[in-house]
Amino acid sequence: MQQGYPPYPYYNSAGYPPPYGQPAPPQQPQHNPYGHFYAAPNPPQPPQGPQPYTFDAAAYTQRPDAQSRRQRKHHSFTAAPAAFPAPTPAPASAPALKSAMKKTMNIFQTAEPSMGRQLSYPGQTENRPQTRQRTYSNPARPLQRRESTYEHDQAEARDLSGDPVTFHMMVSFHNYNELHLEHVYAKALDDIRNIILPIWKDGIESDTISNHTCIIKFRNAPWDMGGPNVKQAFELIVGFFRLTQHKGYSFQTAIGMTTSSPRLIFQVTQPDERADFFIAFFSQDGRKLTLVDPPGHIDISIGARLRSAFPYKIYSDNVVEEKNRVIEIKRKANSNAPEIDHSVLFVEVLKVLNDLNFQLDATIPLSRRGSLGMRSTRELLVFKGYAPQ
Repeated sequence: MQQGYPPYPYYNSAGYPPPYGQPAPPQQPQHNPYGHFYAAPNPPQPPQGPQPYTFDAAAYTQRPDAQSRRQRKHHSFTAAPAAFPAPTPAPASAPALKSAMKKTMNIFQTAEPSMGRQLSYPGQTENRPQTRQRTYSNPARPLQRRESTYEHDQAEARDLSGDPVTFHMMVSFHNYNELHLEHVYAKALDDIRNIILPIWKDGIESDTISNHTCIIKFRNAPWDMGGPNVKQAFELIVGFFRLTQHKGYSFQTAIGMTTSSPRLIFQVTQPDERADFFIAFFSQDGRKLTLVDPPGHIDISIGARLRSAFPYKIYSDNVVEEKNRVIEIKRKANSNAPEIDHSVLFVEVLKVLNDLNFQLDATIPLSRRGSLGMRSTRELLVFKGYAPQ
C-alpha cells in the first residue's frame, strides 16, 4: 500500500487538492527530560487534515486495446519519421478507416493558374457557359439580378442602338433646353415621352436618337433658372426622378466625364412606388432657403425646427407662390453676410430633413441668366424620402 500524503494544515474539503511530491519525513520524538517515569506535559497535537487518498492499482492497469487506440491514424500532409516504431496493424476483419483513404487536398486547386486577379464571388468558379455576366457596380447591394418594370427577356432587352442594354442610364442637362438620355431602355424612353415631356407646356422642338443617346430639345429655355416658366422645369425634374424610381431606376452618383455638364448615373434597382421627391435650393448669398412644393409634414415642421436650432437668427418664414416655403436668415450688422454660416445652416437643414425621413439624393447644377448677359449657377438639391402614412 502506497504511503498517504501528510496532513496539510491549509487543506480542507472546499480548497485545492493536496500538493504532489515526496512524502514528508517522519517527525522526531520530542525530548522528554523526565525519562520513562513521567509523560511529557501537554504534548503537542499534530493538525488534523483530510484522510489520505488510497491508491487503486487496478485503475492504472493498461488495457490490452489501449495501444491500438493510440495508434489511430490522423490527417497528415507528411509521412511519419522513420525513428518512430511502425504502428501495429489493425485486425484483418476490421475495414480500413475512411480518413486514411482520403487524398491530400491542395487548397489552391480552385484558384486561377496564374497569380492574377482572383474571383471575388465564389459562385463564379463553377463551370458555366462562356457568357458575360452582368453584375452591379455597387458592392453594398447583393450580386443578384433584380426584377424591374424595365427588364425583359434577353431578346427584348435592347437599348436604342440594338445592343444588349446595361444596367445604368446616364442623364445630363445641356445648354438651356437640351436633355440627353444615354443607354436608356426603349420602354423607359416611351414612358418619359408620354409622361414627363408633356409637363413642359411650350412643347418639344426635336427628339433625335444617335447611337445609344437620345437628345431632346425643348422650346424656349426650361433650364434657365431665371426664366418665367421655371416652376414647370421643377415639376419636370421632380417628375423624372419619381417616374424612374417607381419603374426601377435609382440615382447613384454624378460624374463629369468628357462634358461640361455632369452625367447623372441611374442604376436598375427594385421599383419603389412609395418614394417621393422634392427640390430645394439656396440663394446666391446663402441667406434664403427655398423648398419647392415640399411634403406637408416638412412644410409645417421645418421652420419651427430651424428657429429652435438658431434662436433669433431667422428673419422670415413665409409661403410663396402657394406651394413654396422660403426661410430667410438675418444679415449681420452693416453687412450683407448672413448671421449663420452657410455650411452650418446647410448641415442643420440636412439634419432636420433626415429626422423627417427625407435625405439628399442628388444635386443638379443649372445656369441662370442675369442682367447684361451675366450667368450664375443655381444648384438644385433633390431630396428623396417617404411621407408618413
